[in-house]
Amino acid sequence: QHGGARSIGVTGTVDVSVAWEGFESPMWIVRAERPGAARRALVVAGMHGNEPAGASWAVELVRQLATDPSSFPDVSFDIVPLLNPWGWTRDVRYDRDGRDINRDFATFATQEARIFRDVVQGRRYDFAIDHHEDNSAKGFYVYQYADRDTRPTRRLIDRVRGLGFPIEQDVSFVILRTRDGLIRAPRWGLWYMKASKRLSLTNWLRLEGIPRVFTVETPTALPMADRIGLHRTAFTVLAVDVLQGGSR
Repeated sequence: QHGGARSIGVTGTVDVSVAWEGFESPMWIVRAERPGAARRALVVAGMHGNEPAGASWAVELVRQLATDPSSFPDVSFDIVPLLNPWGWTRDVRYDRDGRDINRDFATFATQEARIFRDVVQGRRYDFAIDHHEDNSAKGFYVYQYADRDTRPTRRLIDRVRGLGFPIEQDVSFVILRTRDGLIRAPRWGLWYMKASKRLSLTNWLRLEGIPRVFTVETPTALPMADRIGLHRTAFTVLAVDVLQGGSR
């Protein structure tokens, strides 16, 4: 149960459970603690159960950090590979009550949103990335939140285009639209989403004070291996830029 959460070792887990009648599953929060690390990153995936590529990449990242001390040696990580285990077991977007967890970070009505909030609130992060997929998009795209510096995201989009993958040109969400693969969410838009009680996890993280927050979206029309590779590329390009000073 959440009250029994514990941190284990240098690369360990905080063990919490998502529980419904007849169903219980852990929601692991993996912590890769680097002694003396100057920065901390938050990586989230599996918000929607029918978006598996991000979760697969997050597990790959956990293995990488656990086995390779040279990988981001001056950054500590909190990683949530699968935020919606019930949806993932059924290949559906929502939780068992049919609610979209990623619209619940204003009211915290879902247990998944509450668990996540309680585990991460009060921890200082320099960088956060949420890995998603889009079953209606034709190409790759990325959100950034209340941040004028588009250099990291533009470098990422150029890298993806250079690899031969399509870049999304025509996605809209409420008041926002893609501009050559990039959706820029202004701070007033985050407050608007909070007031309308449709606040996403990444909106909430930015309002909580994390300075660099991103959402990555891959089109599910691509083969699974390509989608996982795009999540890997997105994380690597953005993390190197933001956490290792590539954009400065």
